[in-house]
Amino acid sequence: MPQPEHQRFDLAVVGLGAFGSAVAYHASALGLRVVGFDRHQPPHQQGSSHTETRVTRLAVGEGTHLVPFAKRSHAIWRAIEADHHQCLGTALSLFHLTGGLFIGRPDDSVDERWGNFVHDAAAVAAATQLPFEHLSAAECRQRFPQLLVSESEAIGYDPNGGLVMIEQAIAAQLALAQHRGAELHVNCPVRAVTPDGHGVLLDTENGTFSADQVVICAGAWSPAFADPDRLRITRQVVYWFEAQDLEEWRPDRIGFGIWAGRSIEDYLGLFAAPIGTTLGVKLLSEQFVDTTTATTVDRTVSDEETASFYERLVAPRLSGVTNHCLRAEVCLYTNTVDDGFLIDSHPESEAVTVVSACSGHGFKHSTAIGEALARRAAGLDHQNLDPFRRQNRPRWIDAG
Repeated sequence: MPQPEHQRFDLAVVGLGAFGSAVAYHASALGLRVVGFDRHQPPHQQGSSHTETRVTRLAVGEGTHLVPFAKRSHAIWRAIEADHHQCLGTALSLFHLTGGLFIGRPDDSVDERWGNFVHDAAAVAAATQLPFEHLSAAECRQRFPQLLVSESEAIGYDPNGGLVMIEQAIAAQLALAQHRGAELHVNCPVRAVTPDGHGVLLDTENGTFSADQVVICAGAWSPAFADPDRLRITRQVVYWFEAQDLEEWRPDRIGFGIWAGRSIEDYLGLFAAPIGTTLGVKLLSEQFVDTTTATTVDRTVSDEETASFYERLVAPRLSGVTNHCLRAEVCLYTNTVDDGFLIDSHPESEAVTVVSACSGHGFKHSTAIGEALARRAAGLDHQNLDPFRRQNRPRWIDAG
């Protein structure tokens, strides 16, 4: 019995978070016929692309190869703001250029993940001819009295750093993609993606779809589509604490702080509080030891966990932040073994591209990488994605 014909798309996108929404936005802007899928309704709180804000910075201590993507993303956020206003009539403020601080130990590395982060950020800035300031503890305290920095700490400042509004950015890219004809299926898990010789077939809860190419941006669900031995999912907790004077923590007073200590257990991330966000100071730590999955992660945050975080990392470092936790959320990182990104083709089909993992530092680059992927799908010149390929490509696994 002949199989029914499916509408064929130029590009399918699996997962519509940070990277997926960007690919859908840029591909639809190029005139490609786009279909997208997400197992939830993005932006949502089940994966990695939530908690209001993300840091962006051009002094990217993780490597000079990332600077062009961070720089291009800054320009794209502004273009999306204008595009959204012109096409949909709504004014947005997605990108807050605030500057940001790097604080660490001058005389030792923190661990294999962070290295000597202030030094590395400064080196990347110098290599790419970007401004970067070195501050003494006294200079830092004068400019940012909220911070209890010590004389033994190295301090750097990136004037091109800032904050991006996560959920608003994702929603804007998806709305504009739909405005330009993209077909988006939410609350629609993709069960399997199968190369068919002419492209790909996607088995979903809404039926079967076919496309010339597919980009899989499944985040914490990526182990269902790529070799799970090479991807690790870790649970991270984000907190918002009450400030005695919240105006001291607005973006015009302070942007962000990346506070690297002697080990990853000492790490503290600090985010300003833009108008319209939770009425508190956003703070987080990171851990990369305990692994989990997108479906089994413990999303509760205990009082003991919150109290320990405040006593260890907040009280010794921040002035004017009380121990009253206003809110806490669990977020997921999808990590590679070397903490880099994975953007590579299926070993048996160039029509399938796997985009994961952010390894906890990807959002700042997401819309520029999405643009490059969309332009590649359209056969156009694009920014070089080769640094994100892996010599041993991910082994294909059906999600079913």
